[in-house]
Amino acid sequence: MFRLPSLDLIRISSVIALSASMIIGSIALRGVLDRREIATESLRQLRFFELATAAASAMTKERLPLETALSLEPEQSLGARADLRGARLSTDMAIARLHQHLGEAAAEPDLNFNFLMTLLRDERRLADSLLTLPVKDRQTSLQLRIARGMSAISETFVPFVDRAAKRVIEADESLTGRVNVARLLGALYESATRLASEVTPALKRSEKIPPEAVMGSMRVQQRILALWDVGVSQLEFGIDSPELSQAMAAIRAVYFGKGFPFLSRAIETHSRKPVASAEQGSRISAVYAPTTFPIVHMRDLYVEAMMQEAEAVQNSTLQEMRLVLSLSALVLVMTATAAWVLYRQMLRPLFGLRDQILALCERRPIARRPYEGSVDAVQSLYRALDTLAARDRERMILEEERAALAEKLRTLSETDELTSLPNRRGLFVRLDCFGTQAREYVAILGDIDHFKAVNDTCGHGAGDEVLAAFSALLRKRAGADVVAARYGGEEFAILVRSDDVESVLAFAEDLRAEVEAMTVETSAGPVRVTVSFGLAHERGPVSSWQTLLTLADKALYDAKSAGRNRVRLTNATIAALEDRSGDDDHGAAPSRTTA
Repeated sequence: MFRLPSLDLIRISSVIALSASMIIGSIALRGVLDRREIATESLRQLRFFELATAAASAMTKERLPLETALSLEPEQSLGARADLRGARLSTDMAIARLHQHLGEAAAEPDLNFNFLMTLLRDERRLADSLLTLPVKDRQTSLQLRIARGMSAISETFVPFVDRAAKRVIEADESLTGRVNVARLLGALYESATRLASEVTPALKRSEKIPPEAVMGSMRVQQRILALWDVGVSQLEFGIDSPELSQAMAAIRAVYFGKGFPFLSRAIETHSRKPVASAEQGSRISAVYAPTTFPIVHMRDLYVEAMMQEAEAVQNSTLQEMRLVLSLSALVLVMTATAAWVLYRQMLRPLFGLRDQILALCERRPIARRPYEGSVDAVQSLYRALDTLAARDRERMILEEERAALAEKLRTLSETDELTSLPNRRGLFVRLDCFGTQAREYVAILGDIDHFKAVNDTCGHGAGDEVLAAFSALLRKRAGADVVAARYGGEEFAILVRSDDVESVLAFAEDLRAEVEAMTVETSAGPVRVTVSFGLAHERGPVSSWQTLLTLADKALYDAKSAGRNRVRLTNATIAALEDRSGDDDHGAAPSRTTA
C-alpha cells in the first residue's frame, strides 16, 4: 500500500495551508470590496432619490404661496406673489438638478421631463391669469381647478420618484423597507397638502364648501388615514435614532393631534354653512399649513439617515480592507512557522505514538520508542500511553463482567419471577426472532377461572402457588415448537407452531382437562381450579403477532362468557376447520367448543 513519507506529507500540507490562507484572504477581501461597491452604488442612487423627493416636495410646497396669493387682491398680493416666484424657482431648480443627474447617468428615456414641464407651465399660466383678476371674480371652481391641476402634476411626477426608488433597491435590496417608508411619507405629505387645497378656495371666500370639494376632501382624508395605518408600524419598528423618534412624535402630536382633526372639523362645519369672514378662512389655512411640515421633515431625515449609513459603510470597508490584508499576511507567516514546528516537534513523534496506540488497540506487540522532542504535551502523551495500556487491561476485565451482568439483567427483564416463564416482554422478544411467521402459529390464551376468588378466600400466597403449579404444566409442554409465557396476572399465552388446528385444539383440551383434574396443595389447604382457553389461527397473512393474540383474546372472552372451563375458537379458525372437514371423505365436522 502506497504511503507518502512524513516529510512530503508535511510539505504538501504546508503548501495547502498557505494556499488556503491566501484563498481565504482573497475571499474576505472580495467580500469587503463587494460591500464597498454596494455601499457606493446605493449612496449614488440615494442621492438621485433625494433629488427626486426634493423636487416632489418643492412642487407640493409651491401650492401654499399660490393659495395665499389667490386669497388677496392683486395690489395686496405683492409679497405673496414674490413668495410664489421664489417657490416656483425652487421647484424649477430642483427639477433641473434631477434632470441633470439623469442626463449624467444616461437615464431611462421613459421619464419625459418635457411633458412634465409643459404641464407645469400651463398650470402656472392659468394661475397667473387668475391672479390678475379681482378676488370677487376668482370663482371657487376656478381656484379648485388650479389646485387639482397642481395635484395632478404631483401625481405625474410619481413615476420619477418610483424610478429613483427602484434604482436604490436594485443597488441594495436591504434598503427596500426604508425606501418604501420614505415614499410613503412623501405621499402622506402630498395628500396632507392636497386636503387643504380642496377646501381653501371656499374658506377664504367666506363661502360654503361645495359638495364636490367636500367629496374630494373626504377621499383625501381616507387616503391620509390609510397611508398612516399602513406606515405607522413600519415607522415605529424602523426608527433607530433619537431624531427620527422625535420627528415621529411630532407627526403624531402636531399633524394628527392638531392639524388633521382641526381641518376635518372645519370641513364638516363649513360644508353646511359658510365661514363668517374671509379672515377666518385665511386663519384656518394658516393654522393647518404648518402642521404638515413635520411629515416632510421626517421624510428628509429618513433619506438623510440612509445616506449617512451608506457613507459609514464606505468608510468602514476601507478599514476592513486594511485589516484583512494585515491579517492575511500574519496568517501566512504564522502558517509557515506552525508547519515547521508541527512536523519537527509534534507530527513525527505523534505518528510514532499513533502506531503504538494502534498496536495497543489491536493487542499486538510493538517496539516502544521514547519521545526525544521538547514539547511537554507530547511528552505527557507518551507517559499517558503506559497508563492507557494498564487501563485497557482493567477495561477488558470490566467488559467481561459487564457483559455477564447485562445478560443476567436481560434474562431477568424477560422472565416472570414467580412462574419462571417468559413475561409478556420476553414473549414478544422470542416472537420477534421468528420474523413474520404468525400465520404458521396457533395462538392460545388461557385464563384461570375465578382466580380472584382464590386470592380472596385462600390468600395471595395460595394464589401464587396455584400460578406456579399451572406454570409447571406449561413448562413441561414448552419446546422448540411451543412457546409458553405469563401474559399478565392469571392469563397465560401459548404459541404452537402447527398448521393442524385440530391437534392444537386437542392439546388445549388435554391441558384444560389436566388442570381440572389437578389438586394444588397450598399453604392454605388443597385448591382446585379450572382454566378457560381461547384459540386463534389465521390461514391468510396476519399483520402482526399482536393481531393474532388479540384474536385469541376474543375467543377467550367467548369461553368465559359461555361458562368458563372450556376451549373456544375464533370464527375464522372454525371456518378453516369446516373447509377442511368439507374436503374430508370420512364425514363429520369436528367440535367447535369443548367443556
